[in-house]
Amino acid sequence: MVEIATIVTLVTAMIMAGAATLMLVTAALVHPKIAAGVIVAITMLSQTIQTVTGVNALGYGDELGVILAVVLFAGRRLYLRGSIRLHPSMWFFGAFAVLGMVSSVVNGVPLSTMTTGAFLFLKGPALWFAVAQLDWRREDLPNVAKAGAGFVMFVLATCVVNVVMPGPWNAWIGRMETITERAGFTSLTGPFDHPVGLGTTMSMAFLAILLYRHFVKKSALNTALLVGTGLACIAAFRRKSIAAGAVTALGMRAVLPGPKAMYLTALAVLVPVALVVGWEPLMTVVSSTYQEYTADVTETARVRMTLDAISLTLAAFPLGVGFGRFGSFTAGEQYSPLYEDFGYQWIYGMGPGERGGFLSDTFWPAPLAETGILGAVCYAAALFLLAVTGWRLMHHSSWAHVRWIGGVTVAWFATLGIESVVAPVFVSPPMFALPFVVAGVATALTSAETATERGTDHESNPVDGGQEHSESTTETALPVAPWAAAPTMSHRTVEDV
Repeated sequence: MVEIATIVTLVTAMIMAGAATLMLVTAALVHPKIAAGVIVAITMLSQTIQTVTGVNALGYGDELGVILAVVLFAGRRLYLRGSIRLHPSMWFFGAFAVLGMVSSVVNGVPLSTMTTGAFLFLKGPALWFAVAQLDWRREDLPNVAKAGAGFVMFVLATCVVNVVMPGPWNAWIGRMETITERAGFTSLTGPFDHPVGLGTTMSMAFLAILLYRHFVKKSALNTALLVGTGLACIAAFRRKSIAAGAVTALGMRAVLPGPKAMYLTALAVLVPVALVVGWEPLMTVVSSTYQEYTADVTETARVRMTLDAISLTLAAFPLGVGFGRFGSFTAGEQYSPLYEDFGYQWIYGMGPGERGGFLSDTFWPAPLAETGILGAVCYAAALFLLAVTGWRLMHHSSWAHVRWIGGVTVAWFATLGIESVVAPVFVSPPMFALPFVVAGVATALTSAETATERGTDHESNPVDGGQEHSESTTETALPVAPWAAAPTMSHRTVEDV
């Protein structure tokens, strides 16, 4: 009976996956932007779906979504426009891939390992490339904001259920058998199978709402969502998510246009008060973190792997050890022979199989060791150029929603850049897709605004946004290349946050 039930479950899951794929293909051809939103939702919830159903194949929904997006969106643009939208960061991602493949060949990495290892790093950039091929316009952005708000409300609703019935919720949706607790409090997971997913996602949502209130408008609803996402992020009890979100929020407000008197006054008043009120728990966290990373670096996965990645990079310079060989999910899943050489099998959390839970607790050792220092620099440079695209829109667009998308692009890459020191955020669901998707939208908007202001837009007939247009006195073309000289524009004074 158990075998029959397993077969029925597997067949049902396969039928559902096939039907969902067919619907997604149809949507991509008829309503590609809606399909893009569905793909993002799939990438974010794929691990949860796998955990709930028990079907491991469904955990690859994010990879399938990325492949479909590239094939459908790029193919659609080639059919309609006869061209592909390009961006300078593509050359750096390409160089990263080439360096990794050369390193793999030189070190005799099996083709299957090299392929899966390379795709792990490139699935985010591939999703950015696919989304950038769609003709995003400023008129789409209010709907994007509404869809995002709807998803945030869904997450917050699941958090409420999580609070009310933590045991049954974790038994149904949690990856671990026991409830995770920090300082005697239950760490919430929301619709994700681990608190990490909720903490990082809500940190990013908090930043997006904060920027929306700055660039577009303030309302009772987005005030409630701002408070809700902030509390949800804290309730996940992930130090890296809270710290990265707070640092990014403060940094973004410091670089945003507009008066900063209220911002500086608030910092001068609230920071000392927060330190006085929360000094004891803050020092407890700082002390425990310091001990964790300095007491025995040979037993701390993140520190040990970073040091070993540097030694591997220096030994293999100018190449690396090959895709899927060190620091990545692929290396842990196939348990790289390098791990045995380093004696990881004898270290807690760094062994093979289920004993390797700490092998993917950081990001940069993987590209550094697998593709060499040149590969890691290329990957970092590509991420930086995507963030620069958002920076240009944030500072030089004449439209509130467009500036908002630019700001979100910068904020999300900044906060995940901070988290990447201690988490593989650029390759792991549920958060990996978000910065690349918003960067894809920003890339398309940059192209659209450049073409419109030059009078060469043959892709669409933009509609005047009316109330969205800010009262700037000058409109000039945005630079195509991120390193090109930025145009000088006068802006209206935006409301201080």
